[in-house]
Amino acid sequence: GYTEMMATSEQELLGTDLGQYFSAISDKRRKNSEGRNRMYSLFRNLLKKSDKDNLAKAERIRKHNLGRKKQRARYTRDIGVIKTIVNRELNLLFSRKKNPIKEIVVEDLSARMKVHFGKKWNRRLSGWMRGYLQERIRYKAKKFGIEVSEVNPAHSSRECPRCHCTDKKNRLGDSFKCSFCGYHGHADLVAALNILGRLGDKDIRIGMSPSRVKAVLDGRYVGWKSLNHTVSDRTSGAARVVNESPRSASSKSELRSNVQVRTASK
Repeated sequence: GYTEMMATSEQELLGTDLGQYFSAISDKRRKNSEGRNRMYSLFRNLLKKSDKDNLAKAERIRKHNLGRKKQRARYTRDIGVIKTIVNRELNLLFSRKKNPIKEIVVEDLSARMKVHFGKKWNRRLSGWMRGYLQERIRYKAKKFGIEVSEVNPAHSSRECPRCHCTDKKNRLGDSFKCSFCGYHGHADLVAALNILGRLGDKDIRIGMSPSRVKAVLDGRYVGWKSLNHTVSDRTSGAARVVNESPRSASSKSELRSNVQVRTASK
């Protein structure tokens, strides 16, 4: 993620200072770009004048204000800060003594991540972040002897972990509230629960298109409604049953109760 680095199925948000660094980097780059554009405009205007003083001034601007060396150095420093956060959080995660991790399950990080810092900056940052985070997770997992598995993340931040409803209205920013059963929580933490649920899921496989994943989830949603309305009619006659915990009826989830799952949320 960009507000925080990772969300877990244990309902933890890791690297929560990542967002403020991204915002600071974005603001700084925008300010630098505005100043650079002004200097470039002045440079072009000076070149149109043929007198010696203006041409000399244009050359000084080109040399000291329009070069790439400082720009690349700033970018390297900015990336260095982000690398520090990523490695710090992964080291704390993989080396913890209490409730140690045996396996980590992540979404397929080759999927495009969406950010809102301007097209050019988005392209550079999102492409770099995906690859670096994926490489670091695998490197550190191997170092600590932890298995890594990837699952298909399609609709994971919109799927209700209780009834499998995937209505677009379920998610609004970082907030999640199911439009059918009312289950609610932080959207990234909800997605982490869904990532856990897809470990070993034979119906939702890596490489499946989002539309096919949606069809599977819609089928489960219809089945959940049918089952719970039937149970409701047999007991209190209530219109809807919403008290069960997410995936409480899933034996597959029970078998994985000791698996520590981490997901870099969309």
